[in-house]
Parts: sequence; structure tokens; C-alpha cells
Amino acid sequence: MAVVKCKQCGGEVAPNAAACPQCGAARPRGVSTGKVLAIVGVSLGALCFIPCLIGGVVSAFNGGSTSAARASLRPTEAAKSVDIRTLLSEYRDNEVRADANYKGRIIETTGIVDDVKRDIVDQIYVTVGTGRQIEIPVVQCLFDDAHVQKAASLSKGARVTVRGRVDGLLMNVVVRECEFVGL
Repeated sequence: MAVVKCKQCGGEVAPNAAACPQCGAARPRGVSTGKVLAIVGVSLGALCFIPCLIGGVVSAFNGGSTSAARASLRPTEAAKSVDIRTLLSEYRDNEVRADANYKGRIIETTGIVDDVKRDIVDQIYVTVGTGRQIEIPVVQCLFDDAHVQKAASLSKGARVTVRGRVDGLLMNVVVRECEFVGL
């Protein structure tokens, strides 16, 4: 059986001993603070990364089409103006009812930019919310590369109006075929 060193006196202690035989110091039990912080950090990182990963995978399975193909999908129906607080609140409260009201429909909403990024299949997305510090869900707008310059001009905290077709809730309220309004 391997022995361990006492943290107090440096003497040898059996791994199953409750205390050091030389100085009487108790062996530390439990998880160290460093391990706890590492676990919390990895968990928070996963919470931030997983929605982006899922959105990218779903986008890839839905056929991340080219901008020319997406342009042909542009609907002629009018966009329904929706307050972002209402949209997010309805999806938090009852996803089934919110899908019945919004899924497959074109909406236009205004909110505060949280992130401007690319997903794992390299599609541009902008997350828009109410501006609260911690907000789940937010609206995740997916753009084709024709909007790269407009997306690049945005900053976190900027107010922006977007229009697109609601795809439903997948950690965030996913809106596809997005375009910027008035930008």
C-alpha cells in the first residue's frame, strides 16, 4: 500500500489513516477548491457552447443552403411585428402554444445584440434579447453570408431590428432566413 505525505509535517501517512501518526494532523477530506472551480468553469463553458453547437448541427441537417438558394426562399407574406419580451416570455411559458403562434411564420422584432458569431457550420448568427444580464432563451437569428458586412458592423449592446422565419425553440428561439431591418 502506497503512503502519502502529511501536509503539516511531511511525515509518511497510510492512505486509510484518519490522522498523521507523527503530528496528529487530520488528513484533508473531500474535493479541493481548485477542483470545484474547475468543475464550475467547465459546466459554465458547456452551457455557453452547447446551444451554439446544437444550432449549428440542426442548421447543417436542415441543409445549410447557399445564399442564392436562400434568396429564392424569401417569402412574400408580410412580417408580423412582435415585441421581443412577448416572444421570449411566450416561449418560456409554453413552447407548444408559442410554436402554434409563431413557428413557420415571419416575424420582425427589435432587441439588444448579445452575440455576433459563426456556428460550427460557419453560418453567421446574432443573438438578440431584452438586454438582461442573464437571459434564457434569446432569439438566435441565422444569416447567410450576404449579411456579413452588416453583422460585422454590430456591437454587443446595440439595438437592432431583425426579420425572419421562426423555426421554434432549441435552447434559443431560432429564427432562420434572417435579414436586418433599417441597418
